[in-house]
Amino acid sequence: MASTPGVANADQFRNGQWIFGSIEQEFIRFLNPDNSSRIGEPTSGELLAGSDGRGRWQSFGFDTNRIVWSPDVDPGRGRQIGGFILQKWLTYGVRPNQTPLDSDERGRLKYPTTAEEPAVGGRYNNFQGGAITYEFGKASAYATWGDIRNTWSQNGYETGQYGFPSSDELRCAAAPSSNGTFGAAGQLFKSGSTYITSGVSGPFGNRIGYTAVDAFSKTLKLTGSTKYQTNLNYAVGKWNDTSAGLGKVTITQGASAGSANLTVSDVNIPGGFIGQYSPGNRTLQFNDVYLAPGAPSYNGTSYANDTRRNHTASHELGHALGLYHSCETQLMTPINSTVQGPNPLDRTIYNNLWSN
Repeated sequence: MASTPGVANADQFRNGQWIFGSIEQEFIRFLNPDNSSRIGEPTSGELLAGSDGRGRWQSFGFDTNRIVWSPDVDPGRGRQIGGFILQKWLTYGVRPNQTPLDSDERGRLKYPTTAEEPAVGGRYNNFQGGAITYEFGKASAYATWGDIRNTWSQNGYETGQYGFPSSDELRCAAAPSSNGTFGAAGQLFKSGSTYITSGVSGPFGNRIGYTAVDAFSKTLKLTGSTKYQTNLNYAVGKWNDTSAGLGKVTITQGASAGSANLTVSDVNIPGGFIGQYSPGNRTLQFNDVYLAPGAPSYNGTSYANDTRRNHTASHELGHALGLYHSCETQLMTPINSTVQGPNPLDRTIYNNLWSN
């Protein structure tokens, strides 16, 4: 039977399923000379897509590939999505009561506007709301959109200074003073763990008027005492780790009061902070109320364990090194976290501050 683009007229019957119209027009692009399919045989019938039901989709190759069609993209042909790119696309359309046969064009990225295409060292699909890119040999693809994608494109995509994306978009602090709030976005990229941010006020750090470091000698000398010394030792070791690209500021402990840059102490302040660095009087304080053994939780989270204490010590020491709050998944996130040492964005900010 002849097929009409955009209309579900039967055209091919393969693997017990009909392939119709505009989806069939994309499918035939993946046929080999022997009539075998490079994206596999159909494993579902044609199904509705979109909240208005105007689109269509069909799975191929045991759902390792899909062809998705929208009249708003191309009335005559659908677009193929497969592999890691398909897996990532599906995560952006999760909805209540979703079934395995739901499509995900209702998510942030919407419908595909290209089939999977070659990148330099990987693959990509463009979508109405952005793109998903996969680097060969990696375990995940990543989406880019908006201002971050625009900056990435202006710098040559994966062949430019940033390379392939290496994280999903992260929620980021909008300003140094933000306490547990986000108003910006950031994303990590492969080349040197660089990052691109959107809507961020400042570079997530400052050597002037905020850090406790002696900028001339690049040293941070600690004095005072804490019952969480093991956790503080852990934090000092993390920031002094030259093998991780850090250690450009030398942190030492046991300085005399007259030569110290930072005084460490314990406090007991119910309803207060967990840990706190104060740039005004150069102090780093640990709050016994929430850190001591058997202490109550803070906003539903217990900090009376070494994972949380290590995070608190490393995070507050990061502030003393000049780092502001930055993005989720990083040590310097402004939200509760179990990250115990500097992650890629933390290291990038640190090196921006102290590499020269």
